[in-house]
This record gives sequence, C-alpha cells and structure tokens, in this order.
Amino acid sequence: MTTNATIDSKLVRAIADEQLANNVFMIEWLVKAQQQLSLQQRLIDQQQQQISTQQQEIEKLKEERDKLKNRNSKNSSVPPSSDQLKKPSDKKKRKKGFKRGPKYDHPGKTRNGFGQPDKIVPLELENCPVCGGSVERDEVVPEKVQQVAEVVDQPIEIREYRRGFYKCPSCGWSDYSPVPLGVKEGFSYGARLSSIVGWLGYGGNLTWRKQEHFIEYVFGIPISQGSLAKMHKWFQESLEPLTQQWLKYIQQPGIRCVDETSYCIDGIKYWVWVATSNEVCVLMLAPTSAA
Repeated sequence: MTTNATIDSKLVRAIADEQLANNVFMIEWLVKAQQQLSLQQRLIDQQQQQISTQQQEIEKLKEERDKLKNRNSKNSSVPPSSDQLKKPSDKKKRKKGFKRGPKYDHPGKTRNGFGQPDKIVPLELENCPVCGGSVERDEVVPEKVQQVAEVVDQPIEIREYRRGFYKCPSCGWSDYSPVPLGVKEGFSYGARLSSIVGWLGYGGNLTWRKQEHFIEYVFGIPISQGSLAKMHKWFQESLEPLTQQWLKYIQQPGIRCVDETSYCIDGIKYWVWVATSNEVCVLMLAPTSAA
C-alpha cells in the first residue's frame, strides 16, 4: 500500500507540475501576445497620425495649387507673357457671337486718303458703257477722287555710285570719295532693303528660303542665302548700340521683370531671356539658364 501511495503521489505531483508548466507557458504566450498587440496599436496610431499630417499637407498643397493656377501678371509678379495665351476662366464674361479677326462694314480709318499722292491718274470716258455712243463730261458735278495704295512694278531702284579718286596736295591724302549713308563698302544691297530682310527673319519669322523667294519675286532682284546672312549681320550690327543702351537701362533696380525659356537652334538647346519694363523689352539668347 505504501508503494502504491508513493506512486500515486508522484503521479499527481507530475500532473500538477505539467499543468503548472502549461499554465506558465500560456501566461508567457498571453504576455507576448499582449505586447505584440500593444506594439501594433502604437504602429497603427503612428500611421494614423502620419495620415492625418499628410492629409493636412495635401490640403495646403491644394490651396497653393489653386493660388498658382489663378496667378497672373495682375495679382502677382509674374510677367505678362505668362498669361497672355490663357483664356478667360469665367465663360460668362465672353461675348456670345463675338468673332475674332477683321470686322466688316466698320468705319474705315484711311477712307479720307493718304495725303499728297505720288501720282495722279485721270480716268476719262469717251463712249457710253450702255449704248456705245459718245459722252460729254458734266463740269457742274464735282469729280470723284479715290486714293489707292499699290505696289509699283519695280519697287527696287538700282543705283550705281561712281566714286572718283581724289588727292589732297596739302597733306598728301588720297582715296576714293566715301559712300553715302546706308551704303556698305563692297556690298550690293542697301540699308533699307537689309532692314526689311532683318524684319522678315526676326519679326516675320520667315525661313531663309522664303526670304530669298520674297526678295526675288516681290522686289525682282536676285539674291543668295549668303547675301541674306550678310544683311542679317548688318541688321544686327546696326541695332547693337541701341541694344547696349537698353541693357544698361534694364539693369537699373526696381524697374525690370525677367523671365526665360528654352529655345532650340539646329538641335542645340539655348535659353531666351526677356527683361521688360514700362518702356522697353529686351530679348537675349544665352547658352545657359543661369541669370
């Protein structure tokens, strides 16, 4: 009996120890699970805080975006060139039925003529346009006058300058008589024609080929692209003193508005700088966007 009781006692103690070990394991597992839940809850709280912060930043960015979207030269310091192509945001302000371009039947500004005419052409009539009989002019009724601006058959005048060779017996100077203003030594095209070509390229944005065709077919004189390049160079050189004067003026503080944009020439990227004030606007071509 004693042996059996001892065995039963050991068995009970072993079962109790096993249950105690299981309980300890369960307690440790619950503690770890609670710690993990607490850690996850903190991560969730941090993420919610980040989401809330990001949402506030998004709202601020939306407000700034709306401000930038509605920004123009009237309510900010941006140049007028940035908003000149924008359409009116309020469609109600647009006039219905308003068409762009020239307006027909509006009062003309040149109907009264151009002043003193270069040529007066009397238009006489000998026969009646209805029956073909002879007609007589009524001197009592005043004649009708109409001035018309027209391109003449030969708009270009070819001038030949003959320059004599002169000597000064007093100082020994000798040379040909100088060319007049608007004529370049050794160049076959005058200053006015070069100015027109310069405007065709820089103002009219015509290609070299179109400029060549314009000079040949409208003015009736032959020209090569090499001569066009010389005319453009002369045009640029003639504007250089004024350009330097404008640059000095635009560099004065407090009166300029500066902006830049990229511009490709023959596949090479350049930058066009524009500086404006109330009186002048200067465009400059630079290799970089650095101010």
